[in-house]
Amino acid sequence: MKHPQNAEGKFWIDQEVCVACSACFEEAPNNIKFDDTRGTSYFYKQPETDDELHAVREAVELCPVEAPKEGE
Repeated sequence: MKHPQNAEGKFWIDQEVCVACSACFEEAPNNIKFDDTRGTSYFYKQPETDDELHAVREAVELCPVEAPKEGE
């Protein structure tokens, strides 16, 4: 389930799996934010540069519960 504020695009975070560990938004702070109200992270901006894309893919790999996703 995608966060309602997730930016349109191929990257998203599964809200039913996210455990708020902070790994993803620490790795990709230009693209991922933490929603204190829901207690989960979401993509507020899809990657636009090679550096952002690299950081986002690292965030996907680092997540201990595989909450960040690439694709639909």
